[in-house]
Amino acid sequence: MKRTLIATGLALGSLVAFAQEPAKAPEAPKASEIAPAACEPKPVYPGVDKIKSEADVDKLKVMVKKYQDCVKAYVTERNATAKANTEAGNAAVREHNAVMKKFVDDQEAAKKAQEEKEKK
Repeated sequence: MKRTLIATGLALGSLVAFAQEPAKAPEAPKASEIAPAACEPKPVYPGVDKIKSEADVDKLKVMVKKYQDCVKAYVTERNATAKANTEAGNAAVREHNAVMKKFVDDQEAAKKAQEEKEKK
């Protein structure tokens, strides 16, 4: 019985030691550190007086479409990065949970084996 208590105490003590020294997670980049969308030129409505022909309207439409496509591509890229980061974080959590489950399972198996030894 004493051995079981000692083994359990040591195992729990090691968990407390781990809890006292948490690993520092890398800092996430601040929004100001992430490159903004570099979509140029930004369309500016020229005013009714400046639009004199269908060609002027078409030029404006092309400029707006290029800008919109650029912004959409930037947002798609940012979303893909965010998704990859989330998936990596989730994978780390799954790995942590599996390691801790194995740790607890091994600890319980050792405790049962010790109890069986003491019965004999």
